[in-house]
Amino acid sequence: MRGSADDEPPVDGADRDSVSGEPAPPSVRGLFGALSRAVRSRPPAELALVAVPLPTLLVVVAVLPGTDAWALSLAAAGPFESRWTLWTAFASSFVHTDATHLLDNVVNYWLLLAVAYPLSVIAGWRRRLAFAAVAYLLLVPLVSAWATLLAFGGTIDAPAAGFSDVNGAFLGYLVVVWFAALAAETGSSTGTASSTTATTSGIDARWSLVVVFGSLAVVFLSPSGAGYFPPSPWVSLPFAIVAVAAGAVLYSRARRPPRVTGLDLDAPRELLYVTGASVAVAGVIGSLVVVPVGSNVFAHLAGYAVGFSVAFCWVIADSSRGRR
Repeated sequence: MRGSADDEPPVDGADRDSVSGEPAPPSVRGLFGALSRAVRSRPPAELALVAVPLPTLLVVVAVLPGTDAWALSLAAAGPFESRWTLWTAFASSFVHTDATHLLDNVVNYWLLLAVAYPLSVIAGWRRRLAFAAVAYLLLVPLVSAWATLLAFGGTIDAPAAGFSDVNGAFLGYLVVVWFAALAAETGSSTGTASSTTATTSGIDARWSLVVVFGSLAVVFLSPSGAGYFPPSPWVSLPFAIVAVAAGAVLYSRARRPPRVTGLDLDAPRELLYVTGASVAVAGVIGSLVVVPVGSNVFAHLAGYAVGFSVAFCWVIADSSRGRR
Protein backbone atom coordinates (compact mmCIF):
# COMPACT_ATOMS: atom_id res chain seq x y z
CA MET A 1 0.00 0.00 0.00
CA ARG A 2 1.29 3.42 -0.86
CA GLY A 3 1.57 6.06 1.84
CA SER A 4 -0.59 8.63 0.11
CA ALA A 5 -2.83 9.09 -2.85
CA ASP A 6 -2.88 12.88 -2.85
CA ASP A 7 0.79 13.76 -2.51
CA GLU A 8 4.01 13.24 -4.36
CA PRO A 9 5.10 9.67 -5.17
CA PRO A 10 7.13 7.87 -2.51
CA VAL A 11 10.87 7.91 -2.89
CA ASP A 12 12.25 5.02 -4.91
CA GLY A 13 14.91 2.60 -3.79
CA ALA A 14 18.19 4.23 -2.88
CA ASP A 15 21.55 4.10 -4.58
CA ARG A 16 24.25 1.61 -3.79
CA ASP A 17 27.26 2.64 -1.78
CA SER A 18 29.81 0.54 -3.58
CA VAL A 19 30.79 -0.27 -7.13
CA SER A 20 30.36 -3.98 -6.54
CA GLY A 21 26.66 -3.61 -5.71
CA GLU A 22 27.09 -4.75 -2.11
CA PRO A 23 25.56 -2.34 0.44
CA ALA A 24 27.89 -0.79 2.97
CA PRO A 25 27.15 -1.72 6.59
CA PRO A 26 24.94 0.75 8.48
CA SER A 27 26.78 3.45 10.37
CA VAL A 28 26.05 6.72 12.10
CA ARG A 29 28.36 8.41 9.62
CA GLY A 30 26.33 6.96 6.78
CA LEU A 31 23.11 8.21 8.36
CA PHE A 32 24.45 11.73 8.68
CA GLY A 33 25.79 11.58 5.13
CA ALA A 34 22.39 10.49 3.81
CA LEU A 35 20.71 13.13 5.94
CA SER A 36 23.02 15.79 4.52
CA ARG A 37 22.23 14.70 0.95
CA ALA A 38 18.52 14.64 1.73
CA VAL A 39 18.66 18.12 3.25
CA ARG A 40 20.45 19.50 0.18
CA SER A 41 17.82 17.90 -2.05
CA ARG A 42 14.86 19.60 -0.33
CA PRO A 43 13.82 23.22 -0.92
CA PRO A 44 15.44 25.41 1.78
CA ALA A 45 12.12 27.13 2.46
CA GLU A 46 10.49 23.78 3.20
CA LEU A 47 13.23 22.76 5.62
CA ALA A 48 13.04 26.13 7.34
CA LEU A 49 9.28 25.74 7.68
CA VAL A 50 9.77 22.41 9.44
CA ALA A 51 12.55 23.48 11.79
CA VAL A 52 12.17 27.16 12.60
CA PRO A 53 8.65 28.61 13.12
CA LEU A 54 7.45 26.55 16.10
CA PRO A 55 10.65 26.85 18.16
CA THR A 56 10.73 30.56 17.34
CA LEU A 57 7.15 30.92 18.55
CA LEU A 58 8.00 29.17 21.81
CA VAL A 59 11.01 31.42 22.38
CA VAL A 60 9.00 34.57 21.63
CA VAL A 61 6.30 33.53 24.07
CA ALA A 62 8.96 32.80 26.69
CA VAL A 63 10.53 36.26 26.46
CA LEU A 64 7.30 38.24 26.29
CA PRO A 65 6.43 39.82 29.64
CA GLY A 66 3.36 38.53 31.42
CA THR A 67 3.06 35.21 29.61
CA ASP A 68 3.68 33.28 32.84
CA ALA A 69 0.05 34.05 33.66
CA TRP A 70 -1.04 31.96 30.66
CA ALA A 71 -0.30 28.72 32.53
CA LEU A 72 -3.40 26.61 33.15
CA SER A 73 -4.55 26.62 36.76
CA LEU A 74 -5.37 23.15 38.04
CA ALA A 75 -7.83 24.76 40.44
CA ALA A 76 -10.24 25.14 37.52
CA ALA A 77 -13.07 22.63 37.29
CA GLY A 78 -12.96 22.49 33.50
CA PRO A 79 -11.57 24.24 30.41
CA PHE A 80 -14.86 26.08 29.79
CA GLU A 81 -15.19 27.44 33.31
CA SER A 82 -14.50 30.97 32.06
CA ARG A 83 -13.09 32.77 29.05
CA TRP A 84 -9.76 33.15 30.79
CA THR A 85 -9.64 29.46 31.65
CA LEU A 86 -10.41 28.58 28.03
CA TRP A 87 -7.61 30.90 26.87
CA THR A 88 -5.10 29.41 29.30
CA ALA A 89 -6.23 25.89 28.32
CA PHE A 90 -4.96 26.70 24.84
CA ALA A 91 -2.08 29.08 25.51
CA SER A 92 -0.51 27.04 28.32
CA SER A 93 0.89 24.58 25.77
CA PHE A 94 3.17 27.35 24.48
CA VAL A 95 4.32 28.56 27.92
CA HIS A 96 7.28 27.14 29.85
CA THR A 97 8.28 27.39 33.47
CA ASP A 98 11.97 28.12 32.82
CA ALA A 99 14.68 28.06 30.17
CA THR A 100 15.51 24.40 30.81
CA HIS A 101 11.89 23.40 30.31
CA LEU A 102 11.79 25.37 27.05
CA LEU A 103 15.08 23.92 25.77
CA ASP A 104 13.97 20.38 26.57
CA ASN A 105 10.78 20.73 24.52
CA VAL A 106 12.50 22.46 21.59
CA VAL A 107 15.17 19.75 21.41
CA ASN A 108 12.54 17.02 21.62
CA TYR A 109 10.58 18.71 18.81
CA TRP A 110 13.67 18.83 16.59
CA LEU A 111 14.50 15.21 17.39
CA LEU A 112 11.00 14.03 16.47
CA LEU A 113 10.85 16.04 13.25
CA ALA A 114 14.39 15.00 12.28
CA VAL A 115 13.04 11.48 11.71
CA ALA A 116 9.35 12.20 11.03
CA TYR A 117 10.11 14.58 8.15
CA PRO A 118 12.32 12.26 6.04
CA LEU A 119 9.91 9.39 6.70
CA SER A 120 7.08 11.64 5.50
CA VAL A 121 9.03 12.29 2.30
CA ILE A 122 9.50 8.54 1.73
CA ALA A 123 5.82 7.85 2.40
CA GLY A 124 4.63 10.74 0.25
CA TRP A 125 3.16 12.41 3.34
CA ARG A 126 4.81 15.84 3.14
CA ARG A 127 1.53 17.72 2.84
CA ARG A 128 -0.01 15.53 5.47
CA LEU A 129 2.75 16.42 7.89
CA ALA A 130 1.90 20.10 7.40
CA PHE A 131 -1.82 19.47 7.87
CA ALA A 132 -1.12 17.34 10.93
CA ALA A 133 1.04 20.06 12.48
CA VAL A 134 -1.78 22.61 12.10
CA ALA A 135 -4.31 20.16 13.55
CA TYR A 136 -2.06 19.38 16.50
CA LEU A 137 -1.45 23.04 17.29
CA LEU A 138 -5.19 23.74 17.29
CA LEU A 139 -6.54 20.57 18.91
CA VAL A 140 -3.94 19.17 21.28
CA PRO A 141 -3.75 22.09 23.75
CA LEU A 142 -7.51 21.95 24.38
CA VAL A 143 -7.69 18.16 24.51
CA SER A 144 -4.73 17.90 26.87
CA ALA A 145 -6.15 20.67 29.08
CA TRP A 146 -9.46 18.81 29.24
CA ALA A 147 -7.68 15.55 30.18
CA THR A 148 -5.55 17.34 32.76
CA LEU A 149 -8.51 19.05 34.43
CA LEU A 150 -10.50 15.82 34.30
CA ALA A 151 -7.73 14.21 36.34
CA PHE A 152 -6.71 17.09 38.62
CA GLY A 153 -9.29 19.86 38.20
CA GLY A 154 -10.34 21.48 41.44
CA THR A 155 -8.05 19.32 43.58
CA ILE A 156 -4.88 21.44 43.69
CA ASP A 157 -3.98 25.03 42.90
CA ALA A 158 -0.93 24.63 40.69
CA PRO A 159 -0.01 25.78 37.16
CA ALA A 160 0.35 23.45 34.19
CA ALA A 161 2.29 24.47 31.10
CA GLY A 162 4.56 23.18 28.35
CA PHE A 163 4.77 22.04 24.74
CA SER A 164 5.24 18.37 25.62
CA ASP A 165 1.60 17.56 24.83
CA VAL A 166 2.11 18.74 21.23
CA ASN A 167 5.39 16.85 21.08
CA GLY A 168 3.38 13.81 22.19
CA ALA A 169 1.16 14.33 19.15
CA PHE A 170 4.19 14.33 16.85
CA LEU A 171 5.28 11.12 18.59
CA GLY A 172 1.95 9.51 17.66
CA TYR A 173 2.40 10.78 14.10
CA LEU A 174 5.91 9.33 13.98
CA VAL A 175 4.64 5.82 14.75
CA VAL A 176 2.11 6.00 11.92
CA VAL A 177 4.41 7.54 9.31
CA TRP A 178 7.14 5.01 10.16
CA PHE A 179 4.81 2.24 8.98
CA ALA A 180 3.50 4.32 6.07
CA ALA A 181 7.05 4.82 4.83
CA LEU A 182 7.91 1.17 5.26
CA ALA A 183 4.76 0.21 3.36
CA ALA A 184 5.86 2.45 0.49
CA GLU A 185 9.23 0.74 0.18
CA THR A 186 9.66 -1.54 -2.82
CA GLY A 187 13.31 -2.18 -2.11
CA SER A 188 16.33 -1.20 -4.11
CA SER A 189 16.85 -2.99 -7.38
CA THR A 190 19.60 -5.52 -6.87
CA GLY A 191 21.34 -4.99 -10.16
CA THR A 192 23.69 -7.67 -11.37
CA ALA A 193 24.79 -8.76 -14.79
CA SER A 194 22.20 -11.53 -14.83
CA SER A 195 19.18 -10.45 -12.81
CA THR A 196 17.25 -7.67 -11.16
CA THR A 197 15.00 -8.37 -8.18
CA ALA A 198 12.83 -6.26 -5.93
CA THR A 199 11.38 -6.94 -2.50
CA THR A 200 8.43 -5.59 -0.59
CA SER A 201 7.74 -5.47 3.14
CA GLY A 202 4.24 -6.98 3.19
CA ILE A 203 3.40 -4.33 5.78
CA ASP A 204 0.87 -1.56 5.57
CA ALA A 205 0.43 1.43 7.83
CA ARG A 206 -2.47 -0.18 9.71
CA TRP A 207 0.15 -2.04 11.73
CA SER A 208 0.69 1.24 13.56
CA LEU A 209 -2.62 0.55 15.35
CA VAL A 210 -1.09 -2.59 16.82
CA VAL A 211 2.01 -0.73 18.00
CA VAL A 212 0.16 2.25 19.50
CA PHE A 213 -2.44 0.16 21.35
CA GLY A 214 0.29 -2.23 22.47
CA SER A 215 2.35 0.67 23.77
CA LEU A 216 -0.66 2.03 25.67
CA ALA A 217 -1.20 -1.40 27.21
CA VAL A 218 2.40 -1.35 28.44
CA VAL A 219 2.09 2.24 29.68
CA PHE A 220 -0.97 1.52 31.81
CA LEU A 221 0.56 -1.68 33.15
CA SER A 222 4.00 -0.27 34.01
CA PRO A 223 4.95 1.53 37.21
CA SER A 224 5.31 5.22 36.45
CA GLY A 225 7.67 7.83 37.81
CA ALA A 226 4.54 9.85 38.63
CA GLY A 227 2.90 8.79 41.87
CA TYR A 228 -0.53 9.88 40.63
CA PHE A 229 -0.34 7.42 37.70
CA PRO A 230 -0.13 3.91 39.22
CA PRO A 231 -0.32 0.69 37.18
CA SER A 232 -3.87 -0.04 36.03
CA PRO A 233 -4.18 -3.63 34.72
CA TRP A 234 -7.89 -3.26 33.98
CA VAL A 235 -7.22 -0.18 31.85
CA SER A 236 -4.30 -1.91 30.15
CA LEU A 237 -6.29 -5.03 29.26
CA PRO A 238 -8.61 -3.52 26.58
CA PHE A 239 -5.64 -1.94 24.79
CA ALA A 240 -3.81 -5.27 24.84
CA ILE A 241 -6.87 -7.11 23.48
CA VAL A 242 -7.29 -4.63 20.62
CA ALA A 243 -3.57 -4.81 19.78
CA VAL A 244 -3.55 -8.62 19.67
CA ALA A 245 -6.82 -8.82 17.73
CA ALA A 246 -5.75 -6.19 15.19
CA GLY A 247 -2.38 -7.88 14.73
CA ALA A 248 -4.04 -11.25 14.15
CA VAL A 249 -6.45 -9.81 11.58
CA LEU A 250 -3.75 -7.91 9.71
CA TYR A 251 -1.46 -10.94 9.63
CA SER A 252 -4.21 -13.25 8.39
CA ARG A 253 -5.17 -10.84 5.61
CA ALA A 254 -1.63 -10.01 4.50
CA ARG A 255 -0.84 -10.96 0.89
CA ARG A 256 2.66 -11.89 1.97
CA PRO A 257 4.27 -12.41 5.40
CA PRO A 258 5.07 -8.97 6.88
CA ARG A 259 8.74 -8.29 7.56
CA VAL A 260 11.02 -5.39 8.33
CA THR A 261 14.31 -7.00 7.30
CA GLY A 262 15.76 -8.09 3.98
CA LEU A 263 14.09 -5.27 2.05
CA ASP A 264 17.20 -4.58 -0.02
CA LEU A 265 17.45 -0.98 1.21
CA ASP A 266 20.71 0.92 1.32
CA ALA A 267 22.40 1.21 4.71
CA PRO A 268 21.51 4.86 5.48
CA ARG A 269 17.84 4.16 4.71
CA GLU A 270 17.87 1.15 7.02
CA LEU A 271 19.52 3.22 9.71
CA LEU A 272 16.80 5.87 9.32
CA TYR A 273 14.17 3.26 10.17
CA VAL A 274 16.20 2.01 13.12
CA THR A 275 16.65 5.58 14.35
CA GLY A 276 12.96 6.38 13.87
CA ALA A 277 11.92 3.30 15.81
CA SER A 278 14.42 4.12 18.56
CA VAL A 279 13.13 7.68 18.87
CA ALA A 280 9.55 6.40 19.06
CA VAL A 281 10.35 3.83 21.74
CA ALA A 282 12.41 6.33 23.75
CA GLY A 283 9.63 8.90 23.38
CA VAL A 284 6.98 6.56 24.75
CA ILE A 285 9.18 5.52 27.66
CA GLY A 286 10.42 9.03 28.43
CA SER A 287 7.04 10.75 28.26
CA LEU A 288 4.64 8.07 29.49
CA VAL A 289 6.56 5.60 31.67
CA VAL A 290 9.80 6.89 33.19
CA VAL A 291 8.79 10.50 33.70
CA PRO A 292 10.38 13.09 35.99
CA VAL A 293 8.55 14.46 38.99
CA GLY A 294 6.16 17.21 37.99
CA SER A 295 5.49 15.86 34.49
CA ASN A 296 1.89 15.73 33.31
CA VAL A 297 1.40 12.20 32.02
CA PHE A 298 -2.26 12.85 31.21
CA ALA A 299 -1.32 15.70 28.85
CA HIS A 300 1.30 13.51 27.20
CA LEU A 301 -1.25 10.73 26.76
CA ALA A 302 -3.78 13.13 25.26
CA GLY A 303 -1.23 14.41 22.76
CA TYR A 304 -0.12 10.90 21.83
CA ALA A 305 -3.73 9.82 21.27
CA VAL A 306 -4.60 12.86 19.13
CA GLY A 307 -1.39 12.57 17.13
CA PHE A 308 -2.04 8.94 16.31
CA SER A 309 -5.75 9.44 15.61
CA VAL A 310 -5.26 12.27 13.10
CA ALA A 311 -2.57 10.37 11.18
CA PHE A 312 -4.45 7.08 11.30
CA CYS A 313 -7.49 8.68 9.65
CA TRP A 314 -5.35 9.05 6.51
CA VAL A 315 -4.33 5.41 6.77
CA ILE A 316 -7.99 4.35 6.88
CA ALA A 317 -8.80 6.63 3.94
CA ASP A 318 -5.95 5.17 1.88
CA SER A 319 -7.03 1.64 2.78
CA SER A 320 -10.62 2.38 1.75
CA ARG A 321 -9.49 3.76 -1.61
CA GLY A 322 -7.33 0.67 -2.13
CA ARG A 323 -10.35 -1.65 -1.74
CA ARG A 324 -12.40 0.12 -4.43
